[in-house]
Amino acid sequence: MSSSQHKHRHGGAKMANQVMENLHKHLYRFMIIDLLLCFLIISTYTFSSTICSILILIWPLFAVISFKNKNKRGDSMAMIVLIMLSLIFILSGLNELSKEDTTSTIQGFLLILLSLTTFRRVRTIRDPTYKNWYNRLNEDLSDIREKMTEEEVLATCPSCSTLLAVIPSKLSIDDKCPNCNANLVN
Repeated sequence: MSSSQHKHRHGGAKMANQVMENLHKHLYRFMIIDLLLCFLIISTYTFSSTICSILILIWPLFAVISFKNKNKRGDSMAMIVLIMLSLIFILSGLNELSKEDTTSTIQGFLLILLSLTTFRRVRTIRDPTYKNWYNRLNEDLSDIREKMTEEEVLATCPSCSTLLAVIPSKLSIDDKCPNCNANLVN
């Protein structure tokens, strides 16, 4: 292998690592925002629920920090937190939909959409490539790199954050993610 090929492959590995770092930052920031929203939602039901929600949020906050720092089993705890948040959002959304006014109906639909988006993040954390990166396992990417052309780069789906090899100049509005079938280009 020539020196330039070695640099290109090493550069590709650095770029892939940067993509994973950015994905990781996105995931834990998303969880923190979701936790804050969950706290606000639970605290609106009754006064005593504010105290309850503070106690309930201690473990999830610890799990998010553990995930952020890539501690062992932090990814598993993050998945549990995401599932828990998703359930709270869907139940709150259904509760809002049961009310008569338009504002509650809109809020209910938005909470259900947030629930689905939150649940989708679990698939990202379960993705084998992400899990290997998170657990600092040296994934053998030589087969993938051999199949990638010079034009291809690693990118993530804007909807589900699946890692994809794409040719940016050939992306069109019609291109769909193979994982979630969402548009890759908006």
